[in-house]
Amino acid sequence: MKIYLFTLPNGSFGSAGQSWLKLDLDKIQAQLEFPIIIKNVLEIGNLDIEEDDIIIYTSSENSAIRQYLKDKLFYLSNSNLLIPSYELLNAHENKGFQEMMKDYYSFGNLKGSYIFDLEHQIISSPKVLKTTTGAGSSGVFLIKDEKDISNIRDKFLKSSIKRRLISSQRKLKLNSSEYTLYKYNKKLFGLFVEQEFIPNLKHDFKVLVFGNRYFVLKRNVKKNDFRASGSGNFEFVEPPYEVLEFAKEVAKKLGNPYFSLDIAQSEHGCHLIEFQATNFGPYTLLNAPYRYLDKDGKWLKEQNCKDLEANYAYALNYYLSKIND
Repeated sequence: MKIYLFTLPNGSFGSAGQSWLKLDLDKIQAQLEFPIIIKNVLEIGNLDIEEDDIIIYTSSENSAIRQYLKDKLFYLSNSNLLIPSYELLNAHENKGFQEMMKDYYSFGNLKGSYIFDLEHQIISSPKVLKTTTGAGSSGVFLIKDEKDISNIRDKFLKSSIKRRLISSQRKLKLNSSEYTLYKYNKKLFGLFVEQEFIPNLKHDFKVLVFGNRYFVLKRNVKKNDFRASGSGNFEFVEPPYEVLEFAKEVAKKLGNPYFSLDIAQSEHGCHLIEFQATNFGPYTLLNAPYRYLDKDGKWLKEQNCKDLEANYAYALNYYLSKIND
């Protein structure tokens, strides 16, 4: 059995924060407890990858690279252990697929649905509507009435003047049924997630999971807003026991060496807002004064070394040791 670690063509693996920074792969490799073969994703089709080989790889915020990875890894996912799994690759930068996973595996404790046609979607209010891509609070809206939905349609789905003129010309030339079909085929659609609104939310928690180490950031909601993500109003606090336990259950359900989880808490318990299993920002790990260790059913508080590469190596060692047990 061989273990491959695939980087992007520029040699990057994961996110080191800013787009001009890279993780030190030599440092990660030196701390791994198993040998790896480092290649870049362009070499996937040229290697003699056998069925029991393990493939560790990274995704990208670039949609073209993500699609390339999905195509290249599709058949390998049938016979090889992918880290992250193919499902988690589909969920990367895709809130719609995240909703599908939450529904299929019954986790998250937050109702949501995946939609593409706002015109024919009945959305009760209040609800949160999100574009399926986008980081922070961008593309996240609170729906209170039909006017809010109309504003979103105008923002994302409004046809150009040229397209409207062409449509008017087609209407004159086509019969009613033909024009109805033409209009639908040329209609602008957008991928959105409709999600249950959590009232009176004052903050949420960003939880980064590396093996059995948990790093927590409290994100306060913006003034006169409902969103904590992207607020910039952050603080490191002692996380509630319920948040740590909830994060542990989600991580166990999904299975991966590392995760980024956005978790809200209400009187009804904890709720998973979004998650990523690859290429997520490391701010919380790099700045939290402490980390929380899940050991023998207890939570231990430790000083955080703030070493990103060491934690990636730790998480991979931890994950593969559990698989081999």
